[in-house]
Amino acid sequence: MSRRGALHALARACWLTAALGLIARTGCAGPPIEPAPEPTRVVYPSAPQPGDHRGDFYIELLKLALTKSDGRFQVVGSTDPSMASRAFVRVARHEGVDVIWAPTTRQFEHDFRAVRVPLDKGLLGWRLLLVNRDAAERFAKVGTLTQLRTLRAGLAAEWSDTQVLRDNGLPVITASLYDNLFPMLAAQRFDYFPRGIAEIVDEARSHPEFIVEPHLVLHYPTCTYFFVARDNAALAQQIEIGLRRAMQDGSYEKLFDFYNGSAVRAANLGQRRVFELRNTVEPATCVVPPLVKR
Repeated sequence: MSRRGALHALARACWLTAALGLIARTGCAGPPIEPAPEPTRVVYPSAPQPGDHRGDFYIELLKLALTKSDGRFQVVGSTDPSMASRAFVRVARHEGVDVIWAPTTRQFEHDFRAVRVPLDKGLLGWRLLLVNRDAAERFAKVGTLTQLRTLRAGLAAEWSDTQVLRDNGLPVITASLYDNLFPMLAAQRFDYFPRGIAEIVDEARSHPEFIVEPHLVLHYPTCTYFFVARDNAALAQQIEIGLRRAMQDGSYEKLFDFYNGSAVRAANLGQRRVFELRNTVEPATCVVPPLVKR
């Protein structure tokens, strides 16, 4: 056999050996292939109650962003659910939660590292009113903010919205737990429960004793951000990279519309009386894109 034929036969033998998975025993293999690094686990706080879907959009957006980042990540919920206040503590202390989302405040941005990309077009700053069915006529007569100030809102004590409403002169009755607000409204401990556009539909469906008040909406500028521990700049950077890429390639808009589009359209904001409130807790850096054209 000629030298050229011998080389051709050797090459063919190596190719066949590789195909049979026998490279390690023949010496025909090239340099060893390094295994891919394990993805970095990123933990978000699980909902405090089963069936609570208020965070679904933000969870899926976090997954989308990290899929489009420059790293490899595995996004999972925490094994033990936490209320928002406790979840923030766990983020700061690196106690099993890496990232959380919330409407920003000056205090949050002092204590945590904010990823300053608004997540929901200010959606949480548009508040429809959940009211008792027999209260509809009373709310139909409300035409000014002064008249609304004669009625009492109900909110969770830890929510930033509580301070916003109070700073705008609106009386607020508070509860320690979100779930407690529904029986309190039914018992007329307060008159209305201001809810986010995407939240109120499921809540009204789950509580047929209430209705969505059809004429009014509260509005205050609100930036909802992802927050991580102050020393976790690397994760914040990757989340921001992925969010901006998702907004550029259209995948953010598709996700937003899937989770929120029908609720925004059903809210019929253009036909409601809008009570504009000052957001007294947000930093000056909050600039949100418009949710609706008015």
